[in-house]
Amino acid sequence: MTETKLDIFDEDAQDLFSNLISFNINPEEVCLGLGIRDVKNNNLVRVHSYLHLTIPHFLRFAEAVNNQVNILMEKGVISRVPEQ
Repeated sequence: MTETKLDIFDEDAQDLFSNLISFNINPEEVCLGLGIRDVKNNNLVRVHSYLHLTIPHFLRFAEAVNNQVNILMEKGVISRVPEQ
Protein backbone atom coordinates (compact mmCIF):
# COMPACT_ATOMS: atom_id res chain seq x y z
CA MET A 1 0.00 0.00 0.00
CA THR A 2 1.42 3.40 -0.94
CA GLU A 3 1.49 6.11 1.65
CA THR A 4 -0.09 9.46 0.78
CA LYS A 5 1.09 12.76 2.26
CA LEU A 6 -1.81 14.42 4.03
CA ASP A 7 -2.17 18.10 4.87
CA ILE A 8 -3.64 18.20 8.37
CA PHE A 9 -5.44 21.26 9.72
CA ASP A 10 -6.16 20.91 13.42
CA GLU A 11 -6.65 24.47 14.64
CA ASP A 12 -10.22 23.67 15.77
CA ALA A 13 -9.40 20.26 17.27
CA GLN A 14 -10.26 19.67 20.92
CA ASP A 15 -7.74 18.21 23.35
CA LEU A 16 -9.13 15.25 25.28
CA PHE A 17 -7.48 13.59 28.26
CA SER A 18 -8.21 10.03 29.27
CA ASN A 19 -6.88 7.48 31.73
CA LEU A 20 -9.36 4.78 30.72
CA ILE A 21 -10.49 3.48 27.34
CA SER A 22 -13.37 1.06 26.83
CA PHE A 23 -14.14 -1.01 23.75
CA ASN A 24 -17.66 -1.88 22.62
CA ILE A 25 -17.44 -4.13 19.57
CA ASN A 26 -20.06 -5.47 17.19
CA PRO A 27 -19.79 -6.93 13.66
CA GLU A 28 -20.08 -3.48 12.07
CA GLU A 29 -18.08 -1.13 14.28
CA VAL A 30 -15.81 -0.62 17.24
CA CYS A 31 -16.77 2.08 19.69
CA LEU A 32 -13.96 3.45 21.86
CA GLY A 33 -15.11 5.20 25.00
CA LEU A 34 -12.65 7.78 26.36
CA GLY A 35 -13.06 8.50 30.02
CA ILE A 36 -11.50 9.67 33.25
CA ARG A 37 -11.36 7.36 36.26
CA ASP A 38 -12.30 9.21 39.45
CA VAL A 39 -9.22 9.43 41.70
CA LYS A 40 -11.36 9.37 44.85
CA ASN A 41 -13.60 6.50 43.73
CA ASN A 42 -11.71 3.98 41.57
CA ASN A 43 -14.97 2.31 40.50
CA LEU A 44 -16.36 5.51 38.95
CA VAL A 45 -15.50 6.43 35.36
CA ARG A 46 -16.87 9.47 33.61
CA VAL A 47 -16.93 8.79 29.87
CA HIS A 48 -16.63 12.08 28.00
CA SER A 49 -16.36 10.96 24.37
CA TYR A 50 -17.08 8.03 22.07
CA LEU A 51 -15.14 7.35 18.89
CA HIS A 52 -16.99 5.13 16.39
CA LEU A 53 -14.81 3.26 13.88
CA THR A 54 -15.70 0.81 11.15
CA ILE A 55 -13.88 -2.51 11.48
CA PRO A 56 -11.41 -1.68 8.62
CA HIS A 57 -10.67 1.75 10.19
CA PHE A 58 -10.20 0.15 13.61
CA LEU A 59 -7.71 -2.35 12.12
CA ARG A 60 -5.74 0.51 10.52
CA PHE A 61 -5.86 2.39 13.85
CA ALA A 62 -4.59 -0.69 15.71
CA GLU A 63 -1.76 -1.14 13.18
CA ALA A 64 -0.76 2.53 13.53
CA VAL A 65 -0.72 2.26 17.34
CA ASN A 66 1.36 -0.93 17.17
CA ASN A 67 3.85 0.79 14.82
CA GLN A 68 4.21 3.71 17.25
CA VAL A 69 4.72 1.30 20.18
CA ASN A 70 7.48 -0.46 18.24
CA ILE A 71 9.19 2.88 17.50
CA LEU A 72 9.08 3.82 21.21
CA MET A 73 10.49 0.40 22.14
CA GLU A 74 13.33 0.75 19.61
CA LYS A 75 14.18 4.15 21.11
CA GLY A 76 14.17 2.66 24.63
CA VAL A 77 11.31 4.90 25.79
CA ILE A 78 9.03 2.00 26.78
CA SER A 79 9.23 -1.73 27.31
CA ARG A 80 6.67 -4.53 26.97
CA VAL A 81 7.94 -6.00 30.25
CA PRO A 82 5.23 -5.31 32.87
CA GLU A 83 6.19 -3.26 35.88
CA GLN A 84 6.55 -5.15 39.14
